[in-house]
Amino acid sequence: FAKLLQLFTPELEFPIGISEKAFIAETAEIGKDVTILPFAVVDAHAKIGDRVTLYPHTYIGQYAEVDEDTLIYSNATVREHCRVGKRCIIHSSAVIGSDGFGFTTDNGIHTKVPQVGNVVLEDDVEIGAQDGIDRATTGSTVIGHGTKIDNLVHIGHNCKIGPNNLIVAQTGISGSTVVGHNVTFGGQVGTVGHIHIGSNSVFAARTGIIGNMPDGVFCAGFPAQPHQEWW
Repeated sequence: FAKLLQLFTPELEFPIGISEKAFIAETAEIGKDVTILPFAVVDAHAKIGDRVTLYPHTYIGQYAEVDEDTLIYSNATVREHCRVGKRCIIHSSAVIGSDGFGFTTDNGIHTKVPQVGNVVLEDDVEIGAQDGIDRATTGSTVIGHGTKIDNLVHIGHNCKIGPNNLIVAQTGISGSTVVGHNVTFGGQVGTVGHIHIGSNSVFAARTGIIGNMPDGVFCAGFPAQPHQEWW
């Protein structure tokens, strides 16, 4: 069915090239056969690979890199120093590299901890509309190759999300969480931070994960427990 949809759905047509109404910094590097539509911004020292498409009002920050055949829809942001792999899709209003939520509190005053790391999206990643993928405090927040993320998802700073995960809408994964490969998070799953979640696992909608999880589990409920026990 999916193959038939691809065959019978007309492709949108945009002229290859850079619109006169786009802003491209003099120091930016632009690959071959790109499509950069009006009001897109590619800031200083950014690198855009071959056959990348940037819809109107996208922003590619300073020193950011977008690799070949990637598609970025309107109003999406790839902030400074972040890296996007090949064949990625970033939907409208997603933010790649928003600041991690880091503060120190002294005498009741919250002081921001500089968030100087970045985000790395590996190849074939899809990021949903209005997602927030936080940059690392130091180092990198990583989304592994082939991982697909639904709309309205938040990934905290310094997370390491493995390959081929499925992360459904309104899930929140707290900072410094490490997730293995082939993990499915249902809608509105939430985690604490600084934990390890094993590979080949499934977490039903609204599961609350409050500690390390082994490989190969199917969990539900709060706190997370085997699905049959939760029933």
